[in-house]
Amino acid sequence: MRKAREEKDILIAEIAIGEGRVTPLNKDAVQVIRQSVYETGQIRDAIHVRKLRKGYELIDGRHRLEVAREMGWPRIRAKVWYCTREEARLMEADANVTFTHMAPLDLAMSLAARKAAYLKLHPETKAGVAGAMARHGQQRKNISFADFIAAVAGLTPRQVRNIIAAGERLTDEEARQLAGAPKRVAMKDLIEIGKIGEPEERAYVVRALAAGEAKNATAARKAWGRAQHGEEAEAADKVDAAHKALVAAFRRAPAEAQRRFVATQSARLLRYLKELDGGLAE
Repeated sequence: MRKAREEKDILIAEIAIGEGRVTPLNKDAVQVIRQSVYETGQIRDAIHVRKLRKGYELIDGRHRLEVAREMGWPRIRAKVWYCTREEARLMEADANVTFTHMAPLDLAMSLAARKAAYLKLHPETKAGVAGAMARHGQQRKNISFADFIAAVAGLTPRQVRNIIAAGERLTDEEARQLAGAPKRVAMKDLIEIGKIGEPEERAYVVRALAAGEAKNATAARKAWGRAQHGEEAEAADKVDAAHKALVAAFRRAPAEAQRRFVATQSARLLRYLKELDGGLAE
């Protein structure tokens, strides 16, 4: 049975990396963590290791360990587990699944919060993040971060940026609405929401998804388009059709029927003539 007895600083040289790990080392992930260390001065979370007779075997934290090694740290904070190798493998798999299967909405909000925190630490990058980073010789930053998330989640960097945009644009209330939607908001929905710059359209799409009235964000956006433009076009088409029908009926009618129509509708016709003539018709 796996059991954690202690958390302490251990020598990096004593940590073995077993063969056949669940996930390989990702260089982009190392860059992301390394930049975080530059910004905060520390590796936020302890790695997890299994106690061996001599030294330790890594369970979770391959990229954090690599960063510590590259930076020349002699020790790293670790949670030490006393467990079998099979239990360690299961723990490693669980740790990877936790991130890669994060709910899209949670991922969007988390990525947006990460970006906001970075900009707060580096306000000089707000006007042009990539350009400012290049000038400071720190080209990695958000671009590589997007690339890393894209690789892990099976998306493109552009899609990741749209997801971040969704997290930035959603209000707290809209996020709560989506969290309570009858159908979990999918990654494609967040990508589509990230493209919406108009607050009113976004609010409409969010309400439609939260109420289960649209199967996805794309359908909700189409409904919004019809509501904004389709109704006006439909009304115009109905008026045009009715006008053509009236003209055709009047022309087909016998002269006596036409005169009777004018006589019975004279008051209304005069009113319309005044409107058309700017009030000059009497």
